[in-house]
Amino acid sequence: MTVIAFKPRARSSSSERYPRDTTPIVGRFRSPRGRMGAMVGSLRLTRLVIAPRGAFVSGIFTGELREPDGTLIGVDTRRATVPADLVRDEQGLRPVVRGLKLDLMGMTIDVDAFVIDPCLAFPRGHGPRRGKSAAAKEMVRR
Repeated sequence: MTVIAFKPRARSSSSERYPRDTTPIVGRFRSPRGRMGAMVGSLRLTRLVIAPRGAFVSGIFTGELREPDGTLIGVDTRRATVPADLVRDEQGLRPVVRGLKLDLMGMTIDVDAFVIDPCLAFPRGHGPRRGKSAAAKEMVRR
């Protein structure tokens, strides 16, 4: 099993709604008034796990829940690990998180499938190892 962990990031004082190191997500839910509400949020990726059973994305999901008329219901955050597929394209491997159900504020949110930027999933120097490390190669040369 390969686990790629990420260092905690420094707090940003920028006024961005969602920082650049997050992935935007959207979803729908049944609002307390019985209508279909909308959730707009983000995923802050903390780890990508590649196991024999498949790939999994672990991170912090944050969502802003609103009624259909735009009235804010609330904002909630949840840590979760969800299944993903690794899809190869012209830029390399790209994690695609399948559609999922997420519990925020006691409501079940149907989150649409979304793609994670490969730069967030495979940060420089933390990508999958291919062959021997430089230290191992140096020991073989001696």
